[in-house]
Amino acid sequence: MLRLCGRALRPAGAISGLALAACGGGTTDPPPPPPPLASGCGGTATPSVSVTLDLSPGEHVTLDDAADVRAFGLAGSDVSRDYQVIVQSASEAPGQSVDGCLRVAAERASGNVIPSRPPRLTSTGRELSRDLRRRESWFAREHILREREMQELAAVGARPIRARSRGLDPLGLADALRPPALGDTLSFRVGVGANLVVNCRNPTMVRGEVRYAGEHFTIVEDLQFHSQPDSDRFSADEFEAIGRQLDEVVYPVDVAYFGEPADIDNNGTVFALITAEVNKLTPAGEESIVAGFFLSRDLTTRSSCEASNEGEIFYLVGPDPDEDYGADISLRFANALARSTVAHEFAHLLNAQQRVTLGGGNIFGDREVLWLDEAMAHLAEEVAGLRAAGLGTRENLDLEMITSSEEQLSVYNHFHVVNQIRLGRFLRGGCPPDPNGPAAAPALGDAAGEDPGGVESLAFRGFAYGFARWLGDQFGASGSGSALPGSREEELFRYLTSGGPAHFKGITNVERTLQAVAGVEMEWEEILSLYLTSLIADDRAPAAADLRTQWKTWNLAALFRQLSESNLGDRCPFTRDFPLTPSRVNVHVSTNSSTGFTVNSSTGRYFSLVSSGATPNLIVEVMDPAGANLPGRARAQVTVLRMR
Repeated sequence: MLRLCGRALRPAGAISGLALAACGGGTTDPPPPPPPLASGCGGTATPSVSVTLDLSPGEHVTLDDAADVRAFGLAGSDVSRDYQVIVQSASEAPGQSVDGCLRVAAERASGNVIPSRPPRLTSTGRELSRDLRRRESWFAREHILREREMQELAAVGARPIRARSRGLDPLGLADALRPPALGDTLSFRVGVGANLVVNCRNPTMVRGEVRYAGEHFTIVEDLQFHSQPDSDRFSADEFEAIGRQLDEVVYPVDVAYFGEPADIDNNGTVFALITAEVNKLTPAGEESIVAGFFLSRDLTTRSSCEASNEGEIFYLVGPDPDEDYGADISLRFANALARSTVAHEFAHLLNAQQRVTLGGGNIFGDREVLWLDEAMAHLAEEVAGLRAAGLGTRENLDLEMITSSEEQLSVYNHFHVVNQIRLGRFLRGGCPPDPNGPAAAPALGDAAGEDPGGVESLAFRGFAYGFARWLGDQFGASGSGSALPGSREEELFRYLTSGGPAHFKGITNVERTLQAVAGVEMEWEEILSLYLTSLIADDRAPAAADLRTQWKTWNLAALFRQLSESNLGDRCPFTRDFPLTPSRVNVHVSTNSSTGFTVNSSTGRYFSLVSSGATPNLIVEVMDPAGANLPGRARAQVTVLRMR
């Protein structure tokens, strides 16, 4: 249970030439040539410094020329200064990393320095609640199901159903070309078995009763659950409450952000099947539960994939406190999962349909890359939570603001807390924390661009969710949208979902979407530098800071401080006021400090250069371990932000 400010947060489940880009007018006067310095980073002398930055508080500059990255100056002052230096790899290659070393020296300092690597931190204290850990763990396994499904669909040569066309098999769900009615009994095909094996052939047939028949969603309960005591099952009132939230919150928000469903079965509804077949995927005693999923095979013809239901459908775990079918799942936990899981999986379904079913794309080659697909699915959880709580975007929310009533508290635990755990894990570099911080995260996935799986998956998803939220804050249109007050950012995400007429993917999709929707010409290097700078600058940098480095929907500084003060604060990533903790370099007249680091593709390593009194002129070098420039494949760049 999360407790904050004397209130109990009772979760449902437990409680996520010079080449530089400048913001403002930093000066670039070259200093006198520095004396040679011995180095523990490799090499024997400092190369010539072509640029010296003299920034005002709040001002930031990004250096992307190789010579400037290798060695640049920071102007001194007779007062103390605080610089944040972010060494970045703007590489777009998933799974790539580069080793380097950063040396900071006062202009006249000398001496041999051994690069330091801070000791790996360990988390201490009480565990997060069991249900919260289990919610985290499912998304870390979701990639296995998706990979295996694509392999199976390729093996059988599955063919997608196009908008409002029918498969060749006339049997099954598509029989009733009308919305089902309360009490109807329907049949479904489930082609996922033990160990998440996906099979298009010989599916398990499941019969279920319609327990909620709403305007947009139909909830069906597997008849297998009817053998359980009524006290172990959702009541009619609980089905109604879940269904109404799906109809009134999840559907309008997801459709506004990610487009209309294709309705390939022509029955005007989306099915949520609560089935024991999902429960059976998690053996009794297992901690990493399967919460629910959407399967692309349901968007293919049954003649090419026998297990296809030829319709829009989600599969959800049901209450099973006595472990009749698998791991114990309480009523409360299943209730929470039904809401957040559908918001997430519905975004995946809509993304696939905008590109394939409605967009005419290829079911294999035109799907969005995984990190961006997950970014939008996790954003779907957040925006559903905002709508459910009666809040909007761009309100600079903190924990106290979003949990000001019991109703909002319940919504927070259903929709927001796990995203904030993921984001915190990205900022800390994982749990236990990594000294490289965000630079340790596989931001774009593994070498194949897939979800890295395991605990790394949580940081991967944290990068993606944070990027989507920042992107909407910065480039969504102003005004009030159809789904949420605060902005019209849904227009940005609808275009991003489809990838435009050419179905662009990943980083290219981001660049083209900004151009088409926001009228912004910006390459990935600049987009990335602004996003990474926002993670340290939001609500912490001086008022003069570039507004593009400020989040608008969340106050990150206050949010994470309050989470640290809560009873989650004894557990990574909430053991500090802010999860992102740059390596500190204390600046004085004899400073000569070297720090080794590793930075992954599209991430950054953070350093804080702080003086307590007068600040000497500084020479900052970024190099490989041998003292040469970082390799070209890293697409290295450095952002310097003056905090004070």
